[in-house]
Amino acid sequence: MGTFVLALHSHLPYCRGAGRWPHGEEWIHEAVLGTYLPLLVLLHDLRDAGVPFRIVIGLTPVLLEQLADHDVDVRNLEYIDDQVRRAERDVRRFVDADDHASAALAGFYVDSFRRLREAYRTRFGRDLVGAFADLARTGHVEILTSAATHGYLPLLDRASVEAQLRIGLRSSRRLLGFAPKGIWLPECAYAPGLETVLEDHGLTHFFTDAALLPGGARPAADVAGRRGKSELGRFAAREAHTAVAPVATVATPTEVDLLRPYYVGDSSVVAIARHERVSGQVWSAFMGYPGDAHYREFHRKDDQSGLRYWRVTSVHKGLSEKEQYSPGRAAERAREHASHFVSVVREELTGPQTDGQDPLLAVTFDSELFGHWWFEGVDWLGLVLRELATSDVTVATAVEYLDREPPRERVALAEGSWGKNNDHSTWLNESTAWMWDELERLAGEMRALDGTVSHDDPLRERAGRQAMRELLLAQSSDWPFLVTTGQAADYAVERFRAHAQRFRRAVAIARGGDPYEDEVELRSLERADNPFPDATIADFAG
Repeated sequence: MGTFVLALHSHLPYCRGAGRWPHGEEWIHEAVLGTYLPLLVLLHDLRDAGVPFRIVIGLTPVLLEQLADHDVDVRNLEYIDDQVRRAERDVRRFVDADDHASAALAGFYVDSFRRLREAYRTRFGRDLVGAFADLARTGHVEILTSAATHGYLPLLDRASVEAQLRIGLRSSRRLLGFAPKGIWLPECAYAPGLETVLEDHGLTHFFTDAALLPGGARPAADVAGRRGKSELGRFAAREAHTAVAPVATVATPTEVDLLRPYYVGDSSVVAIARHERVSGQVWSAFMGYPGDAHYREFHRKDDQSGLRYWRVTSVHKGLSEKEQYSPGRAAERAREHASHFVSVVREELTGPQTDGQDPLLAVTFDSELFGHWWFEGVDWLGLVLRELATSDVTVATAVEYLDREPPRERVALAEGSWGKNNDHSTWLNESTAWMWDELERLAGEMRALDGTVSHDDPLRERAGRQAMRELLLAQSSDWPFLVTTGQAADYAVERFRAHAQRFRRAVAIARGGDPYEDEVELRSLERADNPFPDATIADFAG
């Protein structure tokens, strides 16, 4: 029948200690309670039940750093405890008002939050990173790494790309206990030559948008007239490069097939395209499952507790017109949609295969869609994995499939991303160009710092390390994205400028000054931004 690969991409920007609702560290707590905990409970339950599932999960290094952080862990529990109390108060409030249907819903939340709190404390020992790693060690989950802070690689200078990859890989290895083989490219952003950089770092595969394949690709925009060609275009000219992967032919646009992987350029790195039609069963804004009338409405909250008691009802009805949510009816729809999804997968895999190669159908989604945005999504995912396990479709991780069926052809991917128009314009445009100008200046200052910091002076070396962290954090793709989409533009600008300012203070300390005053200020910077403890200036220069 063929092979199915389902990949989830998990990422949150660095928001530890950087504000609370509606933006800031609460993003982490909401994602833990809404997505990561329910997902881990589901996957561990499936494994315990002997279900032979396989799934790919990308965990960005900056997310791993935050999930493993002591302060974030403490505040995770505080947040979950608060949600339990809110639901308990709602039960009493609705009972007093003789609103028994709402009281039952509030009781549903009380039970759910308590179960997840117990899983966090006891089952996973407050170690979500370890819980993911445990699933990887048994082969049920393949974990992908990413750039350290989800930097938008095609628009960064070479030294920054190297640092993002080097530090990100080291962070994943340190926190997970092993080195992932695959990578989730931030925003699925690719530029010619990037594959050789990935190969240099020991990475073997990544997922890409189908539009970047020959024949389906749209030309990338001229990056707002600033960079006609990506900086990465220069990467292809590496010395003494020898392809290690066997190749039969080079694919032409008419031959490209979404149901097979390809080596990229002359490298041994493989690109796997997500299947647009099958992914669209979930992603589509108008036809996707999450918009079903019986699923929980995300945007309407109770004005006292903040909990959600309404269903989508109709996308054409205002929030005040939403009807009451029914978990039972929503569960029925999840079962129906899971069966429909499996049937769509089977339908796509039943086409004729004349070359004898096992077809590969890959779908990709943001992890936070499941549970957080689409409340029933985790249950739907579990139903899909269970049904596929008993079907004639082989479910595998990307590593398993590529070990069994290495590509036979090569492609030259087009430059672009999975953003609007498949180009870079979501991240680089008139409203964000100043950010990229500033990042160029910061990178120049980091280059100037290299070689000027004495390794015999622990204070100055620490400051150099902190400067490296702040540069990485400023390079996050989230800041220009939030500005462009308007979701949290002021917050994103504030965060970007704060990291740039802290970078320059760290650079000034690294260059020397008053040891006592510099020590006090450096400690403050280190408390504010503490990921990647082993990052060094050498990672940038390297």
